[in-house]
Amino acid sequence: MLNLEGAVPTDSSQHVMVHLTEASKRIQRLVFAFLLVAIIWAFVIDDMFAWWLARIPLAEGAGSLTIYSPYAWLDTKWTAVGLLAIWTTLPWAALELWKFAEPGLLQREKTWLSTMVSTGILGGSILVIWGWAWGFPRLVEMANNAGMIDGVGAHYDVVSLFAMALALTWFVLLLFLQSLGLTVGKGLDLIGDDPLDSLRLRLHFVAVTILYIVTPAAFQGLFLAAALTLIFGSEFIANLSPLSSHTRGRSAQTILDSEGGERRVLMVDCTCVDVCPRLNQGHLGTNIGVMLADAICLNPDEVGTLCERVSREQITDVVISGCDGSPTPGNMKRSLESMNCSISGLNRLSTTIHGEMATSEYVDLANLIDLARASRPWSESAQSRAQLKAIKEQDLPVHLISSSATIQPWGLRLQANEIWVHNGIQLSEYIDVQMID
Repeated sequence: MLNLEGAVPTDSSQHVMVHLTEASKRIQRLVFAFLLVAIIWAFVIDDMFAWWLARIPLAEGAGSLTIYSPYAWLDTKWTAVGLLAIWTTLPWAALELWKFAEPGLLQREKTWLSTMVSTGILGGSILVIWGWAWGFPRLVEMANNAGMIDGVGAHYDVVSLFAMALALTWFVLLLFLQSLGLTVGKGLDLIGDDPLDSLRLRLHFVAVTILYIVTPAAFQGLFLAAALTLIFGSEFIANLSPLSSHTRGRSAQTILDSEGGERRVLMVDCTCVDVCPRLNQGHLGTNIGVMLADAICLNPDEVGTLCERVSREQITDVVISGCDGSPTPGNMKRSLESMNCSISGLNRLSTTIHGEMATSEYVDLANLIDLARASRPWSESAQSRAQLKAIKEQDLPVHLISSSATIQPWGLRLQANEIWVHNGIQLSEYIDVQMID
């Protein structure tokens, strides 16, 4: 059943038991696949260990590698079997996760998750294979050459070597995934510049928690240093990416209305299928967020993007540049209403705010006065105060024209020094405004 009271018009309503049943079926399939693959890996795990240990330079010396605890060795072997089984079934697990989560995600969240799943599995697998086949053996070789004492023999525990390699693998893998998540999140504007951004904090919390779980007891003393390196290292890598400076639109800033309520305004700069020119964002108030659109009333993707931004940025007022908001789809209006967001418009497509022969100074002033309404869209009195402030900050001799009607009279032709203003009745209480009925 279509639910028009969700975050976006395409949201649907389902009982929680439906989701639990679906999750149960997917988990059962994954568990069966995991057990089947684990059985296969159990038959070849000895050969895998023999191949890996043969690549470690210490194995070249007879008796240099030792197993001190048979029980620890069995635990190590079964741990390796489980990890290899998880790695083998990971693509299927990612597909099941995507199919389960995709209907409940917003568009940018879908892009983030799909990028994390595909790039994370591919890049992570390459890092793991390279690290175990070449990286860790070379690291052991360098440590052995730097720390050996002449005349003193050395014996190394295979279980400890495996634990060290596994701990290093987890750290590098978490650093890679954390950096990837932050980079893609910034590129999609899911993560802002606020150090306390909710998604940023969740990513760091999950990464540090996993690091704590997988850190062996012998290396617990390094956990704090590793956690700090993971957090600051991933932030540093993410900031180096060109995606970190990419933005999909100016974000809204919180302001207070006359009653002390918090307001966040988003301007939809809609060209109405290339009929209405783009706004000069320099004329907009600094508190106003901006979203670019080609035809918000005709493009479902733009409607979804708008509803997503309203939900994520907690927008309270949406202002459309081209129309007055009435032509927008009904499901979009109901979605915005469910999120306590009002919608209005400047109706610039049907309004002439300056004369055809006006100079650039008068054109800029007309735009400043008209766009001042967008900074305070919740009431006509608030709009009038914003317009009055914009007018008083200019010294141009200007003739203001308005009407008691909500729309501009048809056929009106403005002179070079004339500017059309909305809310003329409220403005006329403070300045001279010619009213046309």
